[in-house]
Amino acid sequence: MLSDYEFFLSCDPVLDSFTSLPPNPSPDLPPNITSQIRTDAHQQQGISYTVIDIVHTTIWDSKVVSTYEFIDITNGVFVRIKSPMGIVMDTVWQVRERKDGGWDLVEDLEIRCNRLLVGVVKGQCEEGWGKIHGKMIKRLEEDIKKAEGK
Repeated sequence: MLSDYEFFLSCDPVLDSFTSLPPNPSPDLPPNITSQIRTDAHQQQGISYTVIDIVHTTIWDSKVVSTYEFIDITNGVFVRIKSPMGIVMDTVWQVRERKDGGWDLVEDLEIRCNRLLVGVVKGQCEEGWGKIHGKMIKRLEEDIKKAEGK
């Protein structure tokens, strides 16, 4: 599910539209991500999209155009989002097994931006995570039912 990038993008609660971009043959990745790139991945290049989000503000809505880059990693996917005003968000999504045999969907997010924007960007992330995770969990449950033949 995490490698279904178009589904992943559709989970964005403020998504307006997205367009596929040519692959990036040499994405700029953090060292801890470079060591986790899946060797069995269907792609070794960064798969990128231009994404238009409608960001709701107190006075008016605005369209924000960002670039999303996806790289398959061990047990998940690395996503780098580059937005206007120097905003960069690196997110690692992974499925991890718990000690009790269950599974967790884990999102680790790092935000880099101007100090004045941190509150706004963090607020947007916190406002949307519940909807994003909800869609992903629903998809995982459906995939499990299909795999079990139900």
